[in-house]
Amino acid sequence: MNAFVTAGILFLTGLCIGLLSLGIVPGRRLVRKLRAVPHMFAKGMVLWCVACGTAASLYAMRIMSRTGHDPAALLGVILAFFGGELLLMCMKTVLNGNKNRKDDSYD
Repeated sequence: MNAFVTAGILFLTGLCIGLLSLGIVPGRRLVRKLRAVPHMFAKGMVLWCVACGTAASLYAMRIMSRTGHDPAALLGVILAFFGGELLLMCMKTVLNGNKNRKDDSYD
């Protein structure tokens, strides 16, 4: 992507955030549908971590093919960060307790 496309995307993102802060919601039906999805943040976070891990891996392969240098350290740090995020979400779910579990009733 060139600089103009990136600037356009950032401008449109900023415009949407500005409209939301003023109370003007573009696409109210879409927002209502998204709010109705259970665990939307967790699903979005998993997709974000997988997408960033994939992008980092592709970038590491590009570094390897163009320069011949081994990007293992860079890739390890990036994947460890996003893997840690996923691990924290997993541990939150596992250690949640008996809150939404219907099959664990001992009464």
